[in-house]
Amino acid sequence: MSDFITIPSLISLGGIALRILLSFALGVFIVLIYQWTHTKVPRKSFTDTLIILCMIISVVMVIIGDSIARAFSLVGALSIIRFRTAIEDPRDIGFVFYALAMGMAVGAKKEVVATIATFLIGIIILCIYYWHQHFDKDCEFTVEFCLLPGELSETVYRTIFDKYVIQERMIDKRIKKSQVVELNFRVRLNNPDAWTNFYSELSAHSKITDVRLDKE
Repeated sequence: MSDFITIPSLISLGGIALRILLSFALGVFIVLIYQWTHTKVPRKSFTDTLIILCMIISVVMVIIGDSIARAFSLVGALSIIRFRTAIEDPRDIGFVFYALAMGMAVGAKKEVVATIATFLIGIIILCIYYWHQHFDKDCEFTVEFCLLPGELSETVYRTIFDKYVIQERMIDKRIKKSQVVELNFRVRLNNPDAWTNFYSELSAHSKITDVRLDKE
């Protein structure tokens, strides 16, 4: 037993434990940045996953070390995992890679790089968020609505769009089984305070149904 538990092994175990704790701390910081800059209520399952990912990847990097064979073995083992949850916001994907990269840096014994990068990237994300809050006009919306069967022409909604919208981009256009046409636009309003009037006029139109207006 004494041959098995040696001083070097205890030191290496302590180093691994410290890396896991550091990756946990960095993961918590990443989650705080995500919560501060998220416009909606963050899902606890997603924020918990960011912390778990950061720790697990640091352990994976310790296991791999300098062994290419181990790296390929782990890739093969992890390839059997199938992720069913769709990530709707591209920003969430960025935070996933944020957590993964910091975990990799900690596991690769680049603790200083991981710490500096985590705080620096976090500060930049905060600056971008507050820039949008204070300098953007807050006038971009996603609008979805349906046209009744037989109403394929854009003249149905064009008058309302010309009145309120200064910039538009069609995101999606679908025809349902009921022959109802569903349209999805990203629009910029000439007056952000007039979004209620824009919504009301679309909803009141006799040939437009199921109007939905979201501010991201």
